[in-house]
Amino acid sequence: MSEAILKVDKVSMHFGGLKAVDNVSFDINQGEILSLIGPNGAGKTTVFNVITGVYTPTLGNVTFKGVNLNLLKPYKVTSLGIARTFQNIRLFAQLTVLENILLAMHCRRKTNLLESVFKLPRYRYETKECIQKAEELLDYMGLLGEKLEQAQNLPYGKQRKLEIARAMATDAELLLLDEPAAGMNPQETQELMGLIRQIRKDLNKTIFLIEHDMKLVMGISDRIIVFDHGQLIAEGLPEEIRANKRVIEAYLGKEVEDNAETE
Repeated sequence: MSEAILKVDKVSMHFGGLKAVDNVSFDINQGEILSLIGPNGAGKTTVFNVITGVYTPTLGNVTFKGVNLNLLKPYKVTSLGIARTFQNIRLFAQLTVLENILLAMHCRRKTNLLESVFKLPRYRYETKECIQKAEELLDYMGLLGEKLEQAQNLPYGKQRKLEIARAMATDAELLLLDEPAAGMNPQETQELMGLIRQIRKDLNKTIFLIEHDMKLVMGISDRIIVFDHGQLIAEGLPEEIRANKRVIEAYLGKEVEDNAETE
């Protein structure tokens, strides 16, 4: 079995009297695709926010490759090798596709303010290198032809791909994808499934995703964890989750049964 890259240990996140996440523990293994599912309000995005430093957990610990993340700011978490996308697209709409990627690479740049202001040799070399890497990433994601387009002018599906590319541009080992298929049509969702598999295979990324599209979840996940009312109620292989009566009652219901009949 692969080594755990991230550990969530007895984590709770309270907002006043509301327990958004309640005593949750799970691991994410190196190189796997782990999906988190559950009804709206189950605490899924709260877990992403705890992992990425937006929230400090009320109780418990989150560790990435042995480093405790509890008190780290989001930019520090990113510098360690964790990046995320958002349920609602948060691109820099009026910047170009290329500029969005270059901004994400800022966390890996080594030039200082003086070198940047006066465009000294190291700054010029590093900028050229970043542009080359950004174009290679855009080519991989099928977006190179739109590199000079404003992000807001891209079709919706390509905006989703750009947001994933921007997360990858931070050189993260662990990608957190928050509902990457939201708003996509069936063809775009199918293409996304293939892209996520390819990213894991080609680039050796570990992927943790929240998703409501059960066909996508069942099709690409190595493991699935299920939340309900802030608690982890099930964990296992896709076929185990599909057959779990508690999961069906809490969330999956007839949708999964229908999918199973049509596959």
